[in-house]
Amino acid sequence: MTAFEILLNNFYDIIEQNEPAESKSSTKNKIAELNQSIKKYIDTSFFHGHNLKYKKILSELRAQSAMILQHTNHEDWSKLKFTFIENDLHIIRRDRGKPDVESLKMKLDRNF
Repeated sequence: MTAFEILLNNFYDIIEQNEPAESKSSTKNKIAELNQSIKKYIDTSFFHGHNLKYKKILSELRAQSAMILQHTNHEDWSKLKFTFIENDLHIIRRDRGKPDVESLKMKLDRNF
């Protein structure tokens, strides 16, 4: 188990906790902003998650993503949740390498 695994599992909890109301609608700007925030979180977690100096940055990225998630529509939230489940990020299972991270970011781009 690595810091990256734990941080992404914690991010999945943020997704679960910030399910938007059914009636909300998303703009393309919000989706792009969410996508960028998540990709930045993934990169920072992978390359610097073990470094305590990045704790504040990761916390800010989680808070930013949570805020954006609350203002997206339910369909986009579901796509993000499914992407994390599809990549087994809702559980701590194995050490991931750089190809896994790149694959995840490509799936996020494809889904949004």
